[in-house]
Amino acid sequence: MTVGILGFGEIGAELARRLAGFDPRGILYNKRRPLPAQVEQELGITYATRQEVIAASDFLCVLLPYSSETDLSINEATFAAMKPGSFVVHCGSGSVIDEEALAAALRSGHLAGAALDTFEWEPLRPDNPLLALARDPAANVLLTPHTGSGTWPGGRTGDWANIQRLLAGEEPYYRVV
Repeated sequence: MTVGILGFGEIGAELARRLAGFDPRGILYNKRRPLPAQVEQELGITYATRQEVIAASDFLCVLLPYSSETDLSINEATFAAMKPGSFVVHCGSGSVIDEEALAAALRSGHLAGAALDTFEWEPLRPDNPLLALARDPAANVLLTPHTGSGTWPGGRTGDWANIQRLLAGEEPYYRVV
């Protein structure tokens, strides 16, 4: 499948390195300026316009930083331009994704799933439309509490233990307030 990366800094480069093991059909990226050809070849990536990345990606990875230019810029028009059955992975800054529009694209079936680690409001508000979708296995939505890439002294075993407790319908060991 084709993976698209919007916002290609250090995290985008590391993502491209890790994706190589999955042998994607292609990795497209977009940033202000194309990288040197040697870097593109080393990472196995191809520069494309933002619109080309959105239209061609089976998995769209959004790593954009927040600014007035990117505020809610991944929106209804973006999701409509994506391939039917494609996925969104968002690990960029909060408020880049229009969460209402994403929920609508998921509910309509246009998108096959989404995974988000950052949100417009953190912690998530109880009325966030993505929460109901995350509770429905058929919606294929994964929400992580802005810790998807973090590490703690001693590892992540406490996180996994809490995930297991939540899946079993139990209260987590600790709560972040």
